[in-house]
Amino acid sequence: MKVDIGTPRIGQWYTHLDKGEPFLVTGYDEKTHAIEIQDITGDLDEIDDEVWSTLPIELAEPPEDWTAAAGDEGAGDAASDFESVERILDRQD
Repeated sequence: MKVDIGTPRIGQWYTHLDKGEPFLVTGYDEKTHAIEIQDITGDLDEIDDEVWSTLPIELAEPPEDWTAAAGDEGAGDAASDFESVERILDRQD
């Protein structure tokens, strides 16, 4: 089942529908076109922007205990070389 959730939003939580696991979008690397995500345990990963549109995911509310599991690392702590996807897309118009 594919749900079109559009452009990833930094600071937004999503849920993998096939896994039932929440994750947070923490950044976007313009050079590599990678979307940086963080799962509930604090593990970081990257998703290619082409893969993003094929993922079975939906918008989600932040889990109640996410800050403790992630070491209090919220979306505001994204690496400096990552920018808001919306800002990047605005520049391309």
